[in-house]
Amino acid sequence: MTTHADWATAEQFLRTAFEKDDWIAVVMKATDTGRVIQRIAPAQAVVSPPWSGWLRVMNNRCHVYVSVNALTPGRRERTTAAVAAIRHLFLDIDHDAVRILPVIEQQLPTPSFVVRASPGRYQLLWRVRSCSVIEAERIQKHLARNLKTDTAATPAAQTLRLPGFMNPKYTPAIPVSVEYRAPSAIYEPMEFPHDRMPSAAVSAPPRVRTQVHAREGLAVERARRYVARIPGAIAGNSGDVWTFRVCCRVARGFDLDGDQALLALSDWNARCDPPWPAQELLAKIQHARRYGREPMGGLRDAGP
Repeated sequence: MTTHADWATAEQFLRTAFEKDDWIAVVMKATDTGRVIQRIAPAQAVVSPPWSGWLRVMNNRCHVYVSVNALTPGRRERTTAAVAAIRHLFLDIDHDAVRILPVIEQQLPTPSFVVRASPGRYQLLWRVRSCSVIEAERIQKHLARNLKTDTAATPAAQTLRLPGFMNPKYTPAIPVSVEYRAPSAIYEPMEFPHDRMPSAAVSAPPRVRTQVHAREGLAVERARRYVARIPGAIAGNSGDVWTFRVCCRVARGFDLDGDQALLALSDWNARCDPPWPAQELLAKIQHARRYGREPMGGLRDAGP
């Protein structure tokens, strides 16, 4: 079994998945301390020899991830607001991938890439064009709910494990591989269901469903703007208590469910030191909805 990063695999993936002028984020998370190091740079720089040597050394003690989409040149943060262009629609099959993947292939266009991140876990990407951030997140959230994939992996600023590098979560570490299913295909957003799966029955007229989505999207966006002014949590500085308070403001104050609150908190979480893992943050959101004292819907009903 491979014990070191395969840079040729990583380079081919980066050159195929992104435009040469795209800026992308490379994120490294230490296996022992959880410390996060992030660099945002042009894709053509990331595939250069200086980066390849440095990333392979870092992979000896770090998980290595890359952003799913292109970021605004010169930005230092990886947030939804920093996303310059949607390059991919993304789904994370976090369990029973061998069974779920054929179902997805029957319902949706052929994935451009199938990344095998770990045993039983696949990450799917479809190359797209003319897709807005709001539209991408709406499609991904809808698909994740219907297909029972990871609903926390739906923000446009999402990352995935970089193919060719090792996943040090296991002993010994295992390589992250990629299968090219339709790498030259570029899809339009309209080719993916927004409101229902192709085989699902329509439960309400399209006009009503559009109004529901619009209200949900407005509440999430208002909550996101609200927490943009709130500092991130810092480990060792009452970060756990601070996170609970922020979750109360978002989940209860704006009356958002777990998935909606995760979307609203995605940018805030990126400012935390270190960021909360999605499942831990979701647990805190659910705890806040159940035990918090923030008036349910109080911020939502207070007006802009």
